Amino acid sequence: MALIPGDPRASIRNVADLARAGLEIARRSVTKVDFEVHHVRSRQGYLHELTTGANLLETVSSATNGAGVVIGTRTPVDGAETVELDDGPQHAEPPQQIADGWVFRQAAWPNPTFIYESAQTFSGLIGIDPAAREVSEWHGVAIRDLLKEISEAAAGLAGAPLLTLQCPAQLPTIVKTRNHDLRTRKEIAAQCSSLAVRFSIALRDTSVARRFALGDRIREVCEKHGFSFWAADTRPGHRAGNWFEVCHADGNFSPLYNGDLRSKQRIGTVLPVTFAGPARVGSTHAILSFLQRYPQVGVVGCTGTTLADLAFVHLQLAVAGVGAERLNRILGKLLDEQSAPARPRKLLSALFRRLGLEPDAGGRGAGTPDPAIDYQTFAGPALSYRPHLMPDSLAVWVSWEVARTDRGLAGPLGHLYQALAKVVPQLPTEARSLADVTTVEYLVCRATEQSVIRGKAKLAVPKPALGRFASGGAEPPPSKLCAALEEAWQAQVRQSDMDGVRELTVAWRESWLGHWTYS
Repeated sequence: MALIPGDPRASIRNVADLARAGLEIARRSVTKVDFEVHHVRSRQGYLHELTTGANLLETVSSATNGAGVVIGTRTPVDGAETVELDDGPQHAEPPQQIADGWVFRQAAWPNPTFIYESAQTFSGLIGIDPAAREVSEWHGVAIRDLLKEISEAAAGLAGAPLLTLQCPAQLPTIVKTRNHDLRTRKEIAAQCSSLAVRFSIALRDTSVARRFALGDRIREVCEKHGFSFWAADTRPGHRAGNWFEVCHADGNFSPLYNGDLRSKQRIGTVLPVTFAGPARVGSTHAILSFLQRYPQVGVVGCTGTTLADLAFVHLQLAVAGVGAERLNRILGKLLDEQSAPARPRKLLSALFRRLGLEPDAGGRGAGTPDPAIDYQTFAGPALSYRPHLMPDSLAVWVSWEVARTDRGLAGPLGHLYQALAKVVPQLPTEARSLADVTTVEYLVCRATEQSVIRGKAKLAVPKPALGRFASGGAEPPPSKLCAALEEAWQAQVRQSDMDGVRELTVAWRESWLGHWTYS
């Protein structure tokens, strides 16, 4: 448990955390959490097919650069066999190979003192290069260094956990007026995904001074490198998805990242790597600090969150000058060895050494605590980079709250796909329905203690689908599409046996979702 030095309420929070931990342990002893990690080639429908047969409970999923990840937990039910608490597997296990990629199945022990649903958070959105249509090598270095700065601010400055990370992300809605006349105000959806990093930090110290300190630290980094920065608008009536601009990018990037022709080369390969372990303060910072020691290794995508009190940090790595075939050959040999380590620093060190990469001098010294020392590492397979067709997709946000069942995510997601097919049975440009061409770019689903399942997702919908809603009325086509999809989704649920449905909402703006939402 990390407490803020000098905080007079530290002892009170200490007692509260211990009480919460005691309650969790009394309820389920030290029961492990089973989970599975899917590293796959991104394609429409994979998540739907997986959840239909796997019945995942708490889930996070994202897709970018031609690669996708699905992480799902299966928390044992009450009365399940308990286990002795230890550091988990010391050696990496070879993955199960499937047609789309690799699947890892493992178990870990949660940290019941970790509070991942804080009443107060500091959330930010940083635009790195919104105009980019493909990912270059300098983008990977910039994202890696930025994630390290964010995680360092969370662990060092706030002494608090980093709750979520996401890259790429959608930037705030574009607002236009004619000659600053508010009567001509018009809102336009930003492109579905941009080279941007979205994050949230749980605040134990909710003072204004702490918020300003975090904001100033991030703002200084952004101004130094030419990035734009928005902070979540916390004023009454402003919900998740509303942003307040802190600094505007001037288009002049730092020479540190964009100083030579080599840095402008497009990446060729992405290597998905997922780290899993007990949620605690500083684990993400430890992993990124290690990666920063390798100048040839960049981070071109990320997804980080907690599920069932376990931390999952997923990174897409790009290694300069190393192709997918060579990377998979070396990684496959490493994972086939019975002595292959599972710990993040040990496994990545062994992989980078075989690739001929040498770390810079310095870094974390011997004897320094490593919050991720007992984490498990799941790497590969390397996949060929595929640029995302950012301008050709509309972001559609959906959220749900339903009663907890054994089907988990399968119920609401399955009915959503049925609704997509009903709303647009056939696209104007091809003989496929909207369900066949929609991509789930980001999804998070959690089971709460009130026996309900809550989830939120961002869908990438091809813009040609809007042609069906372009005629007549004052509402714009995106609003018509979302209204029709929400109505069809609710109708599909009413016709099913799904109970306890409290919310099903669809909107092209995140802040227009239901009364609650996850970051």
